[in-house]
Amino acid sequence: MKFIQSWYASNCDGEWEHEFGIRLTTTDNPGWHVEIDVCETNLEGVLVERFRRDLAGGGWMIAWSDGNVLQAACSPLSLSDVDGFFRKVTEESGATPGGLPS
Repeated sequence: MKFIQSWYASNCDGEWEHEFGIRLTTTDNPGWHVEIDVCETNLEGVLVERFRRDLAGGGWMIAWSDGNVLQAACSPLSLSDVDGFFRKVTEESGATPGGLPS
């Protein structure tokens, strides 16, 4: 989850993190649910249509964004796939801020 961590750190400016952030919870599927607030960042307004992807080893990931919150749910061992997906969305939107890992 290096990219998500770096993205979060790059948006912490003494203000943003008091109202927005990232939530990571477990689900009973079992799996994870990740919510990333993108309001007041360079990803605000970026829409991602809901999709499901089957991953190697029987894993899975579902993700979408309404332009305010990017959400993903995944199997227990697939958080790195969520990180890669978030990185791809960020790079494809042209929204990669300086200082993030390439």
